[in-house]
Amino acid sequence: MKSAHLTSKEQWAQLQSLSVSTFTDLVAPIPSEPHKQLMHLFACQLKTTISQSHRADVKSTFKYVSKFIKKKLGDQLIYLPSVLNEFSLDEFHSYLKHCILEDQIHNRYANILQSTYKNVLNKAIDLKTPNFFRFYLPSSFCYYTRVTERYKPYSDKEKKCITIAINHDIKKYSKFTEPYKITGLGRPFFDSENRRLLKNDNSLTLDDARWLFENRMNCKPVRNSTELQNSRINRAFYQIIKNNKIFYKDLFESWGILTRVTMEQLLPFFLKLLQVTGMNVESIYALEIDDLVDRHPATGKPCLRYWKERSDGQKLYHLDIFKADLQWLTTSQGNEVKAIFETVIKLTSYLRERTSTSQKNKLWIFESAGGEIKHLPNRYMLARAIAEFSKRHNIFDKSDGSKLIETTRFRPTFVSDLLVEGVSIREIQLLMGHKNMYTTMRYLDIHDFGQIARGKIKEKLIEIHINAHSAISKEKALSYPLTPSSSQPLSTPLATCRNIFDPPDTVKALPSYIPGKPCSTYNMCLSCPNVIITETDLPKLFAMKRDYLIKIQNSRILDTPFGSVIKSNLALLNTILNPELSNFSEHELDNAEHLSLYVETTEFI
Repeated sequence: MKSAHLTSKEQWAQLQSLSVSTFTDLVAPIPSEPHKQLMHLFACQLKTTISQSHRADVKSTFKYVSKFIKKKLGDQLIYLPSVLNEFSLDEFHSYLKHCILEDQIHNRYANILQSTYKNVLNKAIDLKTPNFFRFYLPSSFCYYTRVTERYKPYSDKEKKCITIAINHDIKKYSKFTEPYKITGLGRPFFDSENRRLLKNDNSLTLDDARWLFENRMNCKPVRNSTELQNSRINRAFYQIIKNNKIFYKDLFESWGILTRVTMEQLLPFFLKLLQVTGMNVESIYALEIDDLVDRHPATGKPCLRYWKERSDGQKLYHLDIFKADLQWLTTSQGNEVKAIFETVIKLTSYLRERTSTSQKNKLWIFESAGGEIKHLPNRYMLARAIAEFSKRHNIFDKSDGSKLIETTRFRPTFVSDLLVEGVSIREIQLLMGHKNMYTTMRYLDIHDFGQIARGKIKEKLIEIHINAHSAISKEKALSYPLTPSSSQPLSTPLATCRNIFDPPDTVKALPSYIPGKPCSTYNMCLSCPNVIITETDLPKLFAMKRDYLIKIQNSRILDTPFGSVIKSNLALLNTILNPELSNFSEHELDNAEHLSLYVETTEFI
């Protein structure tokens, strides 16, 4: 990296002395200094930095960026247009995360390095670096919590420990949803005219308190200490349990009755929902009691609909299920989520009778110590419940005793499990509730799943190659191959062709066309007179349109020779899929668009 005859200080000074107004003024890398152009870019940033501490930050950031690029690309010459892209800061963020996990740097310093590199990338844009126009901003590193607790998926051992604790408490609190059964225990305390039959002495037992509960209190528990004094019956009940030295809440719980539903009781169900769906915490906060859909009308699959908060605090208008953000669920997920919803709704039923209209449909409502009914999000109450849960089940990081349960770690763990199980990227996209594949791929890269994902993709490609080779071998063995006389309609990747051996003259005129061979010019299918498009083809076409638009959004494909093909196909797709132009009904198009979520395509260009 350094010149043989210059110190680092002299090298920085030399680069700063050069006048730079555009990218072309930057020096080129040389074999002895492969990162010299990158260093010159950082030197340009030094010119605008006055304080010594900031100047030190710029030089230190260069060292980390240089190490990261060398780890990624080796010793090759680094030209900025070939290495800078919209993911440059995201990738550096992931590298810094590894440095933190290995205790090389602190979270706070990682934020300084990331912020400094952001400024340097803005400088590269100002200098009009070719092919570099914008970049994505990753989130900052948490100042007060270790990154291992915020981002890292749980290990198998940690998952097992947390799952056992969650399931234990779910089983414990689910019992409180069962109807109370009359026992008939105890001696009559009052006669029919409410005259006392038993003396108030030490001979009174908890069974006598049970008689009062079943025969005079209508099997309704006392929910706070004030209620213990508001009637003659309740005062008698209180005197019995006081003499027996038991707290009223503990007594009722021993009878299978909860006196108050707090965040403590809801927490295991909340954590279980995070665990089995992989949803964002904010989306789970916003769930309402009718947001679980057993069978989506378009797909027949279970899903959760949730409503993102707008910046002005208003919720998206509840038109119907198609206007909501959807979290698709597998059948097994659907069953677990349904059980969670049913149990939580039963546990909180008495609260819904008392609370305001604005809270009545919230899934996560609970009672504070002062008797006030609240709902999530309430980070203070949630943090307290997690702390109590962790303490009760002894769930702490064994290495340093820090807290282990972080709501932000359940989603990465969910994704990690999917990748390990070989679930396709498209399925992961659907299960994570992402609108498009691009968002999913960004998530995998930012959270360091890229290597796992690429490994899975490589395995699938090998499998496809083997299957394709096997299929070709079988095809050669067929005694009745397809011939030009086979004029029956055949399915293509986009639609159905009336006669794949007799394409129109425009295709026959192409250099790639071989007479007597089936047509394979699929990028011209939509404009071909042989094409037959039915309702069953529509999901594929919607998926094709979706992936074309993603490619346009995230690349400069329209500036390439393929751009005209994409523009032409999008225009044809518009005539087929636009309700105002299409021969298909609006209902057919709407259903097909939702089914397209399950379709993986290859954009034909």
